[in-house]
Amino acid sequence: MLLENMPLSGYALCYGPLALIIIGFIVFAAMTDADARRPYLRQTDPRPEAERGSDPVVEVSAPLSAETPAGARVTLLPPDSSGASGTAA
Repeated sequence: MLLENMPLSGYALCYGPLALIIIGFIVFAAMTDADARRPYLRQTDPRPEAERGSDPVVEVSAPLSAETPAGARVTLLPPDSSGASGTAA
Protein backbone atom coordinates (compact mmCIF):
# COMPACT_ATOMS: atom_id res chain seq x y z
CA MET A 1 0.00 0.00 0.00
CA LEU A 2 0.97 3.60 -0.39
CA LEU A 3 0.99 4.65 3.30
CA GLU A 4 1.78 1.24 4.77
CA ASN A 5 5.32 2.03 5.94
CA MET A 6 4.73 5.65 7.00
CA PRO A 7 4.31 6.50 10.72
CA LEU A 8 0.96 8.22 10.12
CA SER A 9 -2.01 6.62 11.79
CA GLY A 10 -5.48 6.33 10.38
CA TYR A 11 -6.70 8.84 12.95
CA ALA A 12 -4.32 11.50 11.69
CA LEU A 13 -5.28 10.82 8.09
CA CYS A 14 -8.98 11.03 8.88
CA TYR A 15 -9.27 13.62 11.63
CA GLY A 16 -6.43 15.90 10.52
CA PRO A 17 -8.20 17.22 7.41
CA LEU A 18 -11.51 17.27 9.29
CA ALA A 19 -10.00 19.42 12.06
CA LEU A 20 -8.41 21.67 9.44
CA ILE A 21 -11.79 22.21 7.76
CA ILE A 22 -13.56 22.95 11.06
CA ILE A 23 -10.85 25.35 12.27
CA GLY A 24 -10.77 27.02 8.85
CA PHE A 25 -14.54 27.52 8.95
CA ILE A 26 -14.37 29.05 12.43
CA VAL A 27 -11.60 31.45 11.36
CA PHE A 28 -13.50 32.38 8.17
CA ALA A 29 -16.74 32.98 10.12
CA ALA A 30 -14.95 35.16 12.68
CA MET A 31 -13.29 37.24 9.95
CA THR A 32 -16.47 37.81 7.94
CA ASP A 33 -18.72 38.40 10.96
CA ALA A 34 -17.38 41.93 11.45
CA ASP A 35 -20.15 43.38 9.27
CA ALA A 36 -22.83 41.60 11.27
CA ARG A 37 -21.50 42.93 14.57
CA ARG A 38 -21.26 46.59 13.58
CA PRO A 39 -24.03 48.83 14.91
CA TYR A 40 -26.55 50.33 12.55
CA LEU A 41 -26.28 54.06 11.91
CA ARG A 42 -29.36 54.80 13.98
CA GLN A 43 -27.78 53.11 17.03
CA THR A 44 -24.42 54.87 17.19
CA ASP A 45 -25.14 56.71 20.46
CA PRO A 46 -23.93 54.40 23.27
CA ARG A 47 -26.06 56.07 25.96
CA PRO A 48 -29.20 54.30 27.20
CA GLU A 49 -32.44 55.36 25.53
CA ALA A 50 -33.70 57.10 28.69
CA GLU A 51 -30.65 59.42 28.73
CA ARG A 52 -30.77 60.22 25.00
CA GLY A 53 -34.19 61.83 24.89
CA SER A 54 -36.14 62.08 21.67
CA ASP A 55 -34.44 62.21 18.30
CA PRO A 56 -35.26 65.16 16.04
CA VAL A 57 -37.38 64.40 12.99
CA VAL A 58 -35.36 64.76 9.81
CA GLU A 59 -37.41 65.77 6.77
CA VAL A 60 -36.18 64.88 3.31
CA SER A 61 -36.35 67.88 0.96
CA ALA A 62 -34.91 66.23 -2.18
CA PRO A 63 -34.66 62.62 -3.39
CA LEU A 64 -31.76 60.89 -1.66
CA SER A 65 -30.16 57.56 -2.59
CA ALA A 66 -28.50 55.61 0.21
CA GLU A 67 -27.30 52.15 1.13
CA THR A 68 -28.55 50.23 4.17
CA PRO A 69 -26.06 48.41 6.44
CA ALA A 70 -27.18 45.17 4.77
CA GLY A 71 -26.13 46.56 1.38
CA ALA A 72 -29.55 47.25 -0.17
CA ARG A 73 -29.94 50.46 -2.19
CA VAL A 74 -32.87 52.68 -1.16
CA THR A 75 -34.17 56.04 -2.37
CA LEU A 76 -35.78 58.43 0.10
CA LEU A 77 -38.36 60.74 -1.44
CA PRO A 78 -39.78 63.98 -0.03
CA PRO A 79 -43.39 63.73 1.20
CA ASP A 80 -44.82 65.76 -1.70
CA SER A 81 -43.21 63.66 -4.48
CA SER A 82 -44.09 60.21 -3.11
CA GLY A 83 -47.51 60.18 -4.78
CA ALA A 84 -49.45 60.05 -1.51
CA SER A 85 -51.70 62.95 -0.64
CA GLY A 86 -51.31 62.47 3.10
CA THR A 87 -55.01 61.88 3.75
CA ALA A 88 -56.75 58.56 4.14
CA ALA A 89 -59.57 57.83 1.72
